[in-house]
Amino acid sequence: TVVAEDLRQVEALMGTLEARSVLGLAEVGLSEEEGDEAGPMLPDAENALSPPLPRPRSLPRADDRRIFRITAIHNRFDESHNDSTSGGYRDLSISVEVGWVMQEGLVSFERVRDWEANECQRHICEIQVH
Repeated sequence: TVVAEDLRQVEALMGTLEARSVLGLAEVGLSEEEGDEAGPMLPDAENALSPPLPRPRSLPRADDRRIFRITAIHNRFDESHNDSTSGGYRDLSISVEVGWVMQEGLVSFERVRDWEANECQRHICEIQVH
């Protein structure tokens, strides 16, 4: 959980996620040419409050350092959110998938493009901004 004291902190968090993430359920292991065509809209998590996520137009380049795959975004700050069903609770919830390997007792996060080749373990984390 991230407790943001002001909008600058939220903006910094979002900038970091944008720089280090792949949006949607990009397939791993395709060449950049194979990933250039936009695929269908992908459904968000069940009962999500946000619209479906678009399939990425291209995959990360070889020098890319993106380690997160954003799988869902729930924006309960949005004015269209019906807060009567949540007792007035508001937050921004971002689900990110990470791939990791353990070597010599240490965990290291792997780039999204390397998940299949490195046979990574995967875990989905939820980042909440209040």
